Amino acid sequence: MKKFLFYTSILCLLFCASCRDEEIILSKPGEPITPLTNVKYSISEDKVTLTWDLPATLPEDIVKPIAVLIKVSVDGRNEGTHVITDAPVSFTYSPYDPSKQYRFTIKAQGDVNTTDPYRSKLRISPGNTVAF
Repeated sequence: MKKFLFYTSILCLLFCASCRDEEIILSKPGEPITPLTNVKYSISEDKVTLTWDLPATLPEDIVKPIAVLIKVSVDGRNEGTHVITDAPVSFTYSPYDPSKQYRFTIKAQGDVNTTDPYRSKLRISPGNTVAF
């Protein structure tokens, strides 16, 4: 019985000693990408067309052209994520069903020139969401 209590107390001590309070990283290092502006949508027949304006200026370490990341949600379920390269200014989604609710989150995405293995090679802007 003494051995059981001894080993249990050692195990509890190791468990409690391993817990740490780590700080949350609020952002990636480097200058952030500004969000896309003037986001609009239009619906025609069974297609939804999204349009936007790209950021006027980009941080110096971003490789051009940038990409755009679009997350699609239909009736609250994730329907996929699309990454469109070469600085696009529009995206067409189909098929569109007027009886369902749609949500599109659109973000600018840029690659970063870095050789540091501890630094991300990807930077993403805050998103704009269009829901209808």
